[in-house]
Amino acid sequence: MSLNLLRRGFADRRITLAVYALSLAAYGIFILAIWPAVSESVELLEQLWEQYPESLRQAFGGEALQITTFDGFLVIEYFNSMWLIIMIAFAVSIATAAISAEIEKGTMEVLLAQPITRRAVLLSRQLFFALGLLLLIAAALIPIALGAPLVGGDLNHAGMLALAVQEFLFIAAIGSVTFFFSVLFSSRGRAISASLGFVIFSYALDILARINETVANVHFLSIFDYWDPYRYLHSLDFAWGDIAVLAAVIFLSTAAAAWQFDRRDVAV
Repeated sequence: MSLNLLRRGFADRRITLAVYALSLAAYGIFILAIWPAVSESVELLEQLWEQYPESLRQAFGGEALQITTFDGFLVIEYFNSMWLIIMIAFAVSIATAAISAEIEKGTMEVLLAQPITRRAVLLSRQLFFALGLLLLIAAALIPIALGAPLVGGDLNHAGMLALAVQEFLFIAAIGSVTFFFSVLFSSRGRAISASLGFVIFSYALDILARINETVANVHFLSIFDYWDPYRYLHSLDFAWGDIAVLAAVIFLSTAAAAWQFDRRDVAV
């Protein structure tokens, strides 16, 4: 690992990190701000939720999710929507910029001409991604944890900590797969396309598996099968099997990226 590369990463992308962090915090505050008005219409929301077809309720999070509770509202309106969009955008942006963008611009050859190994470059970029991910998770969760009592939201703080663990592993898994595509392709555009294709396929498979019994047999192939924020936010209940799968995806993707980066020609 190279501390110089790590410092340069934060120096070059401090504005990017700030924009992502502020976006997450601002949307979280917005969700908190509208909760008092929503909580006054609990009975209406419950009736509306019950009128949805079972397949649609499954697609939004399953029968166990209660939209009329504060944690259920957070999951539907934040963690299963805008939070996912912002965090996936961050993962794809940072991972593809780390390797494929530099190969495409020709700056990777200059970097590797220095006394630094390829694995040190990859590890430094992945460590920057991991630290940035922790920063964004904090930016999303801290305003909610602090603001929930102010708007009458009933929040399980132990569940919030458990959710933070799952958030890190889930986005890190997507980021690790994206790092592999970033190493595999010399064009950043192709790396982005492959990464978004992986995410879109996984999301579509997740939705179909929730409403179709036949597709449910291959639900495990979707990365979103291992994303269940309500389970963590509602109670301190770790899904160890999901955690193991996400950790395996991170390890295997990272190993594959390191192997590919060692053997490939970085000249465009």
